[in-house]
Amino acid sequence: MKKLIILFALLLGLPGIAQSVHPKLVWIRPEGGERNEYVYFRREFTLDEMPQKSEFHLYADSRYALYINGNYMGFGPARSFHINPYHDTYNLLPYLKQGKNVIAVKVLSNGMLTYQLFDYKGGFTAWGNIELKNNKINLSTDTGWLCKKSKGYDQTAPRFSFATGAIENWDSREEWDWNLPQTTIKGWTVPVPLKNQTIWGAFKPRPIPKLTNTPINSLRLRMAYPLSNEEDIYSFRISTPDSDMKEYNTSNPAIACTYIHSPTDQNVSIGLWWGDHYLNGQILEKDTLQKNESHRRQYTLNLKKGWNTYVVRYGIIWGSWDYYMAVPKNAGLTLSCSKEKGSQDLFKTYGPFYDEKGKKSIEQANLAVAIPELFQNTIAEKWKFQNRDSDADQPARDLAWKAVDTPMLFVPKTTIEGNRIIPISKNGIALFYDMSETQLGRIFIEGDFPTGTQIDIGFSEELDKNGFPWLYKRFQVGAGLRFITSESKKRYESFKPYGLKYMHINISGHDRPVILNKVGVVRQVYPFEKIGHFECSDPILNKIWDAGWRTLQLCAEDTYTDTPFRERGLYAGDMLPQTAITMAAIGDLRLVTHSLKVFQDMYRDEMMTGKENRHNDFPLITQVTMDYYCNYTNDWNLAKKYYNNYTSLLRNHIQKKDKNGLIPASRVFLEWTDINRENAAMTAYQALLAHSMQITAKWAQNFGFTEDKLYFEKEAGQLKKDINKVLWDSEKQVYRDGLKSNVLLTESHLTSNIWPLLYDISDSEQEQYVLALLEQELTDIGNISRKRKITPYSSFYLFALLYKNGKADLAEYFMKKHWGPMALHSAKPTVWENFDISGNQGTSSHAWSGHPTYFLSTEVLGVNLGFQTPFDPNRIEIMPQSATLEWAEGTVAHPLGPVYVKWEIDGELLRLNYKAPKGALVKVSPKGRLGKLKLITTKLN
Repeated sequence: MKKLIILFALLLGLPGIAQSVHPKLVWIRPEGGERNEYVYFRREFTLDEMPQKSEFHLYADSRYALYINGNYMGFGPARSFHINPYHDTYNLLPYLKQGKNVIAVKVLSNGMLTYQLFDYKGGFTAWGNIELKNNKINLSTDTGWLCKKSKGYDQTAPRFSFATGAIENWDSREEWDWNLPQTTIKGWTVPVPLKNQTIWGAFKPRPIPKLTNTPINSLRLRMAYPLSNEEDIYSFRISTPDSDMKEYNTSNPAIACTYIHSPTDQNVSIGLWWGDHYLNGQILEKDTLQKNESHRRQYTLNLKKGWNTYVVRYGIIWGSWDYYMAVPKNAGLTLSCSKEKGSQDLFKTYGPFYDEKGKKSIEQANLAVAIPELFQNTIAEKWKFQNRDSDADQPARDLAWKAVDTPMLFVPKTTIEGNRIIPISKNGIALFYDMSETQLGRIFIEGDFPTGTQIDIGFSEELDKNGFPWLYKRFQVGAGLRFITSESKKRYESFKPYGLKYMHINISGHDRPVILNKVGVVRQVYPFEKIGHFECSDPILNKIWDAGWRTLQLCAEDTYTDTPFRERGLYAGDMLPQTAITMAAIGDLRLVTHSLKVFQDMYRDEMMTGKENRHNDFPLITQVTMDYYCNYTNDWNLAKKYYNNYTSLLRNHIQKKDKNGLIPASRVFLEWTDINRENAAMTAYQALLAHSMQITAKWAQNFGFTEDKLYFEKEAGQLKKDINKVLWDSEKQVYRDGLKSNVLLTESHLTSNIWPLLYDISDSEQEQYVLALLEQELTDIGNISRKRKITPYSSFYLFALLYKNGKADLAEYFMKKHWGPMALHSAKPTVWENFDISGNQGTSSHAWSGHPTYFLSTEVLGVNLGFQTPFDPNRIEIMPQSATLEWAEGTVAHPLGPVYVKWEIDGELLRLNYKAPKGALVKVSPKGRLGKLKLITTKLN
């Protein structure tokens, strides 16, 4: 397997041992980048002859898209912290031509903390040469480069979600040709070196292959409608700071007001965004029967003839107040903050203010008074107008608020070439596309668009109850982007990748029909090559294996991620099962190695200083993962390199021991259900700590640190004793969840019992009680999301425990019952975050739920890979176990190479055929029900 991975690296042009470099970074200003700032860089040159060689290196903070003569080359750099940055390398030769050439790079300065980009400063650097017969062209950013800030991207656009950066909103009309050789360079300037070059460490070559760049067209157009003309929608947007999670979640109150003119006394139902709404001094109560509660709430206005006062106060969170009001056209209402019909000024807004006095003045303002009195009670000059032209400019909300005219469903006409003709419509046309399966990639749309056409693209994993893309399944996620077109540009593509299965596209503002060629996604994931496969006598289990593999691909980019949709963040709790699946199905562990290295920078403060983490169990899980990786590869260099990080982490934890010998934490994750997580010594966390100490003691012995070995063995042994002394309920024969404020918690979640048993805390008597508890409780775990007795997250540890103890019957029952609905959900399913996808919380593609793929490979096929089982990477052990299957066959990636297994029950016989790498030592020993049959083994050539 090592040879195979080295071969992968050679084939992909990855350097083995490479020198670090320290190039200077540049930007449009010496201070660096701003929030959501896109900057274009270009280097022009002329070739009189075709070059013999051309190697180009670059790095961007935060992200780049590289083009050569208008051809897309790649996206990067690989995810990292500033202390350990990676540069990318490209061979330009295939895209160069005689005559004028241009290297063009679009660089995003993220300017905010996200789950993909941990640091955010803004900067760009490039270097390399084009080698000609008699000279070279220097490609360094020190000379010959020009740059220009994009004016087309909305720098103030709100975040896509709490975990990701800003929504993409690009008006291409003045800069559509920024990356083409013929672009005019008027207004472009020479980039300047950043003042502070010490932020970044030495640049190293990218440690993983480049991500895929595979165009995938949508499967079909599901529906097309004109947009409804029944409502007038008024909106505005006010941005607030969101550079980190504290700012993002801080409430900043503000007020808006206007007058509403009604032609008669009438009750009118209108749609509003959140807030405290007042009409004529009376607070409004939202209607009982709500529609689309997540992004729109209905209110009934009891309007009098003439002008009515309307005031709203809202605590702005999540970096943006996207205010919307939807009014039925047939009500004849007029809005004006100056009581003038036809006025351009719709609203006046006050705030937000960021000092306590200013905040308090808004929070305490009496909104029941007349608007003139409200002005008198506040600082008049701080009120701002929001006019008809200053709408929210928020594509995700526009898509959700603009209703389709459902009776007018139509099928667009097509050209002779098969392209769709999108007709002119007063309000626009809505198109709904199906990708057939969930994808992660850059969204694209191709066609012939009149200048000024507005293309809004929303996307989702699931459909809502009406069969439309569920855009605001979670109200905090604004899944939308916007392009304003230029007549000359035929293809529009998002800069960043997004996860989706369905698309909702609104096309509006076109003064002639649009010819639409293609809609789809350019798949951008880690280029895994599958070695493993699985089939058995139960079709449900086959689909479960496939769903786990499919989900792993979507959750693997330049690190592992939790989900392709909501967060795309690197989490230790997700990565452990992802590592296991990768071992079983692929064997390429470069992404594992890279992700583990990124964790060292992510948890540096926790490891070195004892700083508390919002998930204090996750740094420990990175050690469990690293230990598993080193066992699998038999390469302990990574553990040796980071040994001091983990000894420091554990010593810091040990110093927090309470009088009971337990180690409390301010917060842990443990399980995705309603278990206590805060300010307690939780049982599962104690078991993990003890296991981590045992791992460290083993490492210490391997690396020759005898004192450390003795110390951590002693601490682990004592913690085990204290867990059983304090947290075991001898009356109920279960582990309690933990100890909080020196009082035992009353609950006993399954996780609190699984982890002590899995990590060898329990004695044999306790083991039997816990296994009996699982037999009883797993038959009915409840049906309320995130209140179940167990979730997919901790089921990874459950399956490891069940198979370790020969409970294949319970494992297969539980797997089919709870993963079966996922596997049957669609033709190409993925696995879910929770055991259901109802409600507004869980994602439909989630990394931590894919682990049945691993256990079907390692337990049903039986190729031992060593998670919580004894393992020797220099031999192959085939130990299948199954309580319900009649046959199974497949391939598992092993450190020595692919192992093929096929077994079948034939009466009292178990016929097992296998194929292993030449010269490998193989041991076959079925377990459980299969172990009771007479074994007939055949080695295949």
